[in-house]
Amino acid sequence: MKNKILFGLSVLIMMCLTNSCNDKRLDISPLDILTTEQVFQSEEAITAYMASLYNAIPMEDFNFGGFSADTDEAGIGMSIYNSVRGGTSTQWWGYNHVRNVNNLLENLPAAKVGEGLKKNLTGEAKFIRAYYYFAMVKRYGGVPIIKTVQNYTGDNIPELQVARSSEKEVYDFIAADLDEAASLLPETNVKGRANKYAALALKSRAMLYAASSAKYGAVLLNGVLGIAATEAPNYWKAAFDAAKAVIESGKYVLYDKNPDKQANFEQLFLDRENPEAILSRFFSYPDKTHNYDRNVIPFGIRGPDGYGSGVGPTLEMVEQFEYIDGSPGTLKIGTPTEPIYYTKPTDLFRNFDPRLQATVIVPFGEWKGSAIDVQAGIYDQGVKWESGDYSALYNLNTHQPDNANGTLRIVGLSGFGTVGSEKSASGFYVKKYMDPSLERSRVRTQGSSQPWIELRYAEVLLNYAEAAVELGNMAEAKAKVNLIRARAGIVELKDAAVTLDRVRHERLVELAFENHRWWDYRRWRVSDKLFNNTRATALKPYYDVQKKAYRFERSVATSYKTFGVEVYYERIDPAELAKNPKLIQNPNY
Repeated sequence: MKNKILFGLSVLIMMCLTNSCNDKRLDISPLDILTTEQVFQSEEAITAYMASLYNAIPMEDFNFGGFSADTDEAGIGMSIYNSVRGGTSTQWWGYNHVRNVNNLLENLPAAKVGEGLKKNLTGEAKFIRAYYYFAMVKRYGGVPIIKTVQNYTGDNIPELQVARSSEKEVYDFIAADLDEAASLLPETNVKGRANKYAALALKSRAMLYAASSAKYGAVLLNGVLGIAATEAPNYWKAAFDAAKAVIESGKYVLYDKNPDKQANFEQLFLDRENPEAILSRFFSYPDKTHNYDRNVIPFGIRGPDGYGSGVGPTLEMVEQFEYIDGSPGTLKIGTPTEPIYYTKPTDLFRNFDPRLQATVIVPFGEWKGSAIDVQAGIYDQGVKWESGDYSALYNLNTHQPDNANGTLRIVGLSGFGTVGSEKSASGFYVKKYMDPSLERSRVRTQGSSQPWIELRYAEVLLNYAEAAVELGNMAEAKAKVNLIRARAGIVELKDAAVTLDRVRHERLVELAFENHRWWDYRRWRVSDKLFNNTRATALKPYYDVQKKAYRFERSVATSYKTFGVEVYYERIDPAELAKNPKLIQNPNY
C-alpha cells in the first residue's frame, strides 16, 4: 500500500510562519492528500513536508508549559503540592515523527529538485532527527534507533519490534547526525530553519548531557541507561569543540543594542532581528499564536479572559542573582523584630544584577507604567494585618479592619491571595518574554506571538564554559562567563572565583525561565537532593502605617517540592511496552 500524507492549508500556513514568510516556495495552492511519490515530485510539497517536521520538534517553548514549578525556579500559582514522581510529566515518545523524517531522507535522492536543495534538505532532516532523538534520550535513556522507514506487510511484526540501544549509542547517533547536518547545511538559512551553526549549537547542548550522564549518573540495565564514567572527557570535549566552532565562526554575538542593561536584556527576548538567536520558533497573530502573556501576567492587569499569575518566581531563585559588585544576592530586609524599612519598596533591589528585573517583576516593579502592587498586608502600632481580599479596608482611627469606614487597603491588587485566587504565591511575577507592546485587550487566549529562542549564543558560551571547567581549562571558562557577565553589567570573575559551581550558577541565572533548569539539575543528578519535600519561599511586603514605609518578610510559600530518584529516567508508557516486548521498562516503575 502506498503511503499517503495529509497536507492542507494549515500546514502551509505553519511553514510560512516558521519561515517568517520569507520562502517564496510557499506561494502555492492548498494541497489535498498526496502519495509519497507525488510529494517528492514538487519542491512546494517537499517544503510543506519539511514544515511538518519542524512543527513536530518538541521545543519546550511557550506552548510546552515548562518545568519551572518542578525546581526552585517557581511555583505554579497557589498550588498546594507539587510532587515530581511517577515519571510521566514530560513524555515524548516520537517515533511517528522519526518515521516521517526517515521517509524524507529515503525519498530525497530521487526527488525532482536541484542537488543543492537536496543537500540542504538532507542537512535539515538530519538536524531534526537528532533533535527528536535528543528529546527522547534525555527523558528515557537508551531508546531504539530507527534509521529507515518501517512498513507493516502483514506478517513482519517481529522485525518491526526493535530493542532499546544503549544510552551511549543514542548519543553517538545524535552526534553523527549533527556532524553530518553541519557539513551539509549552509551558514545561513530561512528564518526559523536550521543552519550549520544550529546543528553545532544543538550538538554542544546534547554532548553536555551525555558527559553529565557519564560523570554523574550510573550505568544500569547493561548500559541501556547511563554511560561509563571513562567516556565523560570525550563528551565534554565534543561539547567544547562544537561550541568553539560556533564561537569562532563570528556569525553570532551577544545582544547588546541598548546601553541600559536591564532594557537590553528585556529586548533580547522580543527582538525579531536578533544577532544572538541561532534558531527560533516564530509565531504570527492570529494564525499561529500562544498563551504566554495571558498565563503569566500579574493578576491586577489581566486581560479579558482572566488567568494570569501562572508562574510565581521563588525567593530562592531571585536571590541567585548577585549584586553588581558580585556579592551574594541575599536581600537586605533585616529580621521580623528589626526590619529594614524602605520608603520606595523597589529600593530593596537597587544595585542588583540588571538581569533580575529584566527576568522578574519584583514587588512594586513597573509593567507598562503601572506599579505591580503585591502588598501582603499592613503593620499598625506593631500589629500585622493581612487579608485574602483586595476589597478589605482598614480604619486608621479605630485601628481595625473596617470595610464600611476604612480608607486603607490591606493588600495589593496583585497579591497575596488565598489558594485558587490566581495571585502570586511568592510576591514575584515573570517578566522574561512578556510583550509590553501587547495591548491589554490582546492579553487573552491565543493572543501572543513573540518568538521563542530555542538556541542562542549565550547558551553556547555557557556550554563552552561548562565543558571547559569540567576539562580543567579554567581560563577558557572564565573568558566566556565574563562575556556574559559584562553584557549583564556585573563585575567579572577573577581567576580564583572560576569554579564549576560558579559556572553552573551563571547558567541558572542567565537562562532562567527558558526551560533549562529542570534538565540541568537532572543531568547534574542534584534534583533529589535539592527537592526532598522542600517548600518554596516567598517575599511579603508590608506597609507600616507609623513609618510610612515598607518592610519585607520571608514566608514559606504553599508549594511543596519532591523529586523522586526514579525520575532521572522517565517511565516508558506501558502501551509502548505492550506493542513491543523487546522494550524494557526503566527502573522503579
